Amino acid sequence: MALAACQKPSAEPELPPEELSITPLEQTVYPVNGKLAISMTISGLEQTKYMTIDKITSVGVQSINYYPRVLSKEYTYNYTMLPTDDAQFRFEFTLVGIDGAKSETAVAIVDNQKDTEGRKYSRLIISNLQMVSRVTGKENNGHDGLPAVKYTVNNGTDTKYNVGGTDLGIVWEISSGYYGLFFGDTFGADFNPNFSAPGPNGGSWRSNVLLYSDDTNLEDGLRISGAAIDQGGRARQIIYSAHVTNGFGDYTSIPTSAVHANNRDYVHYFNIKTWDGWVTNYSGMYRSMDGGGTWDKVNGISWGGESFFGQVGFCNIGDGYVYMVGTQSGRNSKPKLARVKESGIESQSQYEFWNGADWKKGQEKEATTLIDDIAGELSIEYLPEFEKWVILYFNGPRYEITMRYADKITGPWSDPLTVASGLSYPQLYGSFIHPLSKQEGGKLYFIMSMWLPYNTYLMSLDIKGL
Repeated sequence: MALAACQKPSAEPELPPEELSITPLEQTVYPVNGKLAISMTISGLEQTKYMTIDKITSVGVQSINYYPRVLSKEYTYNYTMLPTDDAQFRFEFTLVGIDGAKSETAVAIVDNQKDTEGRKYSRLIISNLQMVSRVTGKENNGHDGLPAVKYTVNNGTDTKYNVGGTDLGIVWEISSGYYGLFFGDTFGADFNPNFSAPGPNGGSWRSNVLLYSDDTNLEDGLRISGAAIDQGGRARQIIYSAHVTNGFGDYTSIPTSAVHANNRDYVHYFNIKTWDGWVTNYSGMYRSMDGGGTWDKVNGISWGGESFFGQVGFCNIGDGYVYMVGTQSGRNSKPKLARVKESGIESQSQYEFWNGADWKKGQEKEATTLIDDIAGELSIEYLPEFEKWVILYFNGPRYEITMRYADKITGPWSDPLTVASGLSYPQLYGSFIHPLSKQEGGKLYFIMSMWLPYNTYLMSLDIKGL
């Protein structure tokens, strides 16, 4: 008995790690109501660094990486068909292991010719505008004459990230379920709304900051989950500015739109010489190659101070192009349209400009008016549920945020619809569509700024197709 007691128990045999593999349940898939659901079985998730999904069309290859936190052994990849998708194309799925090993590539062929159940609406109706939640600054729900919101979220950006007063809130999807929000001139935790002189005040001035959100349910408000911070733990300035405020140099750098393309993230900005007339030195782009963590300037892009694309709205619908609706800096010009292949986004000579009938590569002056209306800050998105492009912009003469829609991005565009009036929301501006608006549900979510209290709000709008 003593000898037996000293014997080591037999160890459980170690099982070899699962081999990386993907098995699609169907080799050919068909869209239903404009949507695909590609089901597959994944083996080796514990050893997986990410899964690469390649969409291969006549335009080229678009790639995106999905990480294990959004994957599962029995996984379904959901995809919304685009108006520019080929009659037939394919997806390729490949697992990349933490040791660099790769699985065999699984292929799903998409037959786009058998989707006969799609819907199309001739017009859109909007209603029920709601101020859902405050996004930035110290929470103040309807006190001291400031706006009242439906839900008090209390993101605490003033105490957590030293973001007390700011504007814009340009939102884009960095990766599945993970969003970046660029803000303009930003001030610190000491910011307080100034009723006699609204707008920026306080210390810790940064020309722009970047916050993050992993909130995928906006019905009860938008929650901030992080920020690009400096060594002191405050939200840091991303786009450089010398802060020369005498009207003769580099006053500030303001983001206008951001987009994920070519497996990178980009932000367009304009560099202001003086706010008196919005005199602009130039417009340019910064990029991030690590999911929005670090940023550097794109040297191949510089739009002149009088460019038609001094301020822009980006949109990437996955057809191989990034679309760019632009205006001159300020709020007194009419939008124009450009596009560029994702692979050429860092080369200015590769941009194509819509002249009303065709695309003209490298000829910005050929760009003609897309929408016959005065537009300030704008954003654009494609809503698959309605098969419509939607644009939001600030219109000064009507003192409102305006919406228009179109079947094609080249138009014709609808008559203007009033989204939010300055009579109800004094000193409103900015209207940046949240990408979650692309999901079904008839809701359009966007970020709106108000000069008093110089902060940003999540707004929602009901949309119905007829």
